Amino acid sequence: MKRIMAAFLGGFCVFVYGVQAETVDAPIAAPARFNALYAGSASFDASKNSGTLENRIDGRFFFPVQTFYLRTELLERNSFPLDGFTAENLNWGAGLYHKGTGSRLLYGTLDEWGLSARIRNPWIRSAPFVENHQPAGSDLKQEFSATKEPKAVLFLASPELGFFNGIAAGVSGFASATLDSGLNPAFSGGAEVHFTRKASLRVEGFWTGKELPPRAASGWFSEKFALPERAFHVFALAFLWMSPWASVSSDWAFSETAAFGRGVYGNIGVRIGKKPWLFSFAIDGAGDRFAGSDGSVPGQDARIAGKIERYGKRGGLFRVSTSLRSSGMGDLFESGYDANTVFAESRFERSSTGVYYRFPAQTKLPVRVFRISLSADRNASEKETPQDAYKGEIGVQWWKVRSSFSCALTGMSDDNSSPYPTPRQWRLDSTRIAGSAAYSMAPFRFGVSVGYTASAKAEKVDGSFSVAVQGKRRRFSMKIATSEFPAIWEFTLSGRFEL
Repeated sequence: MKRIMAAFLGGFCVFVYGVQAETVDAPIAAPARFNALYAGSASFDASKNSGTLENRIDGRFFFPVQTFYLRTELLERNSFPLDGFTAENLNWGAGLYHKGTGSRLLYGTLDEWGLSARIRNPWIRSAPFVENHQPAGSDLKQEFSATKEPKAVLFLASPELGFFNGIAAGVSGFASATLDSGLNPAFSGGAEVHFTRKASLRVEGFWTGKELPPRAASGWFSEKFALPERAFHVFALAFLWMSPWASVSSDWAFSETAAFGRGVYGNIGVRIGKKPWLFSFAIDGAGDRFAGSDGSVPGQDARIAGKIERYGKRGGLFRVSTSLRSSGMGDLFESGYDANTVFAESRFERSSTGVYYRFPAQTKLPVRVFRISLSADRNASEKETPQDAYKGEIGVQWWKVRSSFSCALTGMSDDNSSPYPTPRQWRLDSTRIAGSAAYSMAPFRFGVSVGYTASAKAEKVDGSFSVAVQGKRRRFSMKIATSEFPAIWEFTLSGRFEL
């Protein structure tokens, strides 16, 4: 491990030396400086007579040549009353950053985004529209995680270089290498070409492989059968074309797992138009043998989604969106299936549709509606009892008080002929009405919320009240909340301070 970390550091230094050599004007030396941030919270559940303490310490040292800085971070979560500090209660990390290019060498518990994150479990993410295709990257997490393991990452990015004057305005690239706690590697890299200020092309790839631990069956008739220790690897490619009138994105991943099989995941996103009107479409799917970048199996599924957006003056926005999902159509991403048969025997079981309108900003009206949204969802994976949900929300500004009110209905329908919710023979299961309001009076911010939920089995009232005091480099807040009035109460104190 030490040799690998040394190689990472050596590569980083060589890369940065090359970046500095290309700079015409030498960086101006400045005094070294140090920044520190502390954020923490203490919550106490009166019904359980216990609580949780969380702390975050983040320190950054800026070298005299201000293109580099070191960062160290400590995250801690412990129960209250304290029962001692253990390694399980701590996350720590450190990093060396290059500000000009975004290059970095990291070790710790990480947040990761980009291609590797998009193929990890696509079904817990939004539809793969063009704007949801971030370039690859990672950074130290800012919240404690009891499940994520620490990793070492070397991410190298180049400055934008004008190699092809007259054809392209600029070219940049990146490469990344990651090692997890079991020394399993992951590599990614790519390049981006800017033809004009608003037209660009980005291509990137990703690969990882490791030995997956054995898996035991959870029962005699479990759908997840037992598997031995097995080799796994996945390879992925991503493409993104951006232009003022039309943009296209696509991800494709191919996995192979010993004693399990090969699988495919793919997506395509298209956006047409120019503000104020934008039309977007996306489709993605995976077969039942596909394993994501962490080795887990997200499951067979297929999804199509579309939306229409109309941008107005002073921040106004009107959006209509819908998505449909079908587990049967995931067979299209497995070899040996006939497309005509799959379409004939499959149906869409789940849908989600929404309408959203954000009114143009008005500063002269004392009372105004600033947001309205409506949504309707259906889950008909159980063919006999489709589960439907409806929700409406409205935001109202009352002078300096910003408020929001919502109503949600869930229930079941006897009509399963449509993937969209229909009120035919509909039976109400639960109702929820909620509201919240916030008022700011510098440096104070007050917030209050209340909700009422009723179902055939029970009724409950929940709510909260909070006060926050905020300055330029510090923030302190207090919150009192109840998830079941008057039986359950939770008290939270939190603060954030910068030096």
